[in-house]
Amino acid sequence: MAITLQSLFNSTADLYRLRLLAGRKGMAHPVSWMYYTEDTSTINFIRGGELALTTGMNIERAKLNGKTNGDEAESGYLEQLITCLHDLDAAGLIINTGRYIIEIPEEIKQLCNTLNFPLFSMPWEIHLVDIMEDYGNRIVGERQKRKTIAESFYNALFNPRKFDEADLTDTNFDKAYSYGIVLLELPDELFRKDDEELSRYIDYSFNARFDFPQTQFCWFVHDHKIVYVFHDNPEPQGAAISRAAANDRYFSRMKTGVSAACSAVSGLQHEYDHAVLALRFCPQHALLSNYRNLGIFKLLSEVGDRNILEQYYDETLGKLSELSIDKRTDYLKTLKLYIQNDGRVAAAAAENSTHRNTVNYRIRRIREILGTDLNDADSRYRMQTALYIRELLDKTK
Repeated sequence: MAITLQSLFNSTADLYRLRLLAGRKGMAHPVSWMYYTEDTSTINFIRGGELALTTGMNIERAKLNGKTNGDEAESGYLEQLITCLHDLDAAGLIINTGRYIIEIPEEIKQLCNTLNFPLFSMPWEIHLVDIMEDYGNRIVGERQKRKTIAESFYNALFNPRKFDEADLTDTNFDKAYSYGIVLLELPDELFRKDDEELSRYIDYSFNARFDFPQTQFCWFVHDHKIVYVFHDNPEPQGAAISRAAANDRYFSRMKTGVSAACSAVSGLQHEYDHAVLALRFCPQHALLSNYRNLGIFKLLSEVGDRNILEQYYDETLGKLSELSIDKRTDYLKTLKLYIQNDGRVAAAAAENSTHRNTVNYRIRRIREILGTDLNDADSRYRMQTALYIRELLDKTK
């Protein structure tokens, strides 16, 4: 929920006589700070999200030194500057026009439109120090506000006694009609970075790629996951976060879990658990999992006493524990496929990549050990429920 170029532009365009010349599609980019530059060789010092300013002073120096003519110097400098800034996830560029740069070349505007990189002009009469001080104060104020909101929701989820709903007053979360959680796993190697570097990357580089407004969420890191809290149904945003992660240099293999929606902040603890459950049941080759798609696992997960589930499993399939671990695993897999295929041995054998005689033998042994008739529909239903319970218990240890 960082302050964006669009919000800064909307509130100060008249004050600083800013004109948006190109790159309108990038106006949702969050802004981390201001960065003044006249030398492209120092741009690598930025860390992402900066709004850059330049006067083009070096263009005048190049012309005075006879290194190039005016048009070539201007276009070359701006093209190199904008390309480097874009590659480093800068938010945009303000050009202080009127002395060293009079008009922005059309090819530079086209480049910014192609890159979706916002380009602004500001007349020479506006002092750089004024806009830099103003924007810096706004960014610091917004950053503190975001920190307060994130801490408030952290408390709502993990320290409810410390949660104070007053912290959400006059924010986008104040009196929202629904709330939801999206969890994105973080790769272990990211935690070799310092906390500030990781936070800046998420805030000003990764979150900048979302195709929904920054005002819809807050975020924080907990238990090797980014926790996104939304004041809305989280499913569309969860899908967008998963798409952004799939193309990210750090998060491309990470899974996203999406909760259901609740009507009050007090329900977010439950929705966090739902999002964790969605992560646990994300299919092996998938990157996105929604709680609403978990079927019977949603029902079983609401049983508060795990001992009840363990007891049901033991009463139904517990006798198979007399088998070795490896053999028991094979037998349970065969039983699951046998039940799912309505007792059709050939289909179960095909899915298990084994011979039908092996399936017949295992099913016969299961009947003997359990003393249960697998042709009975009620017996098969109880066994299938027990298999679901085992899967739930194993994935939620």
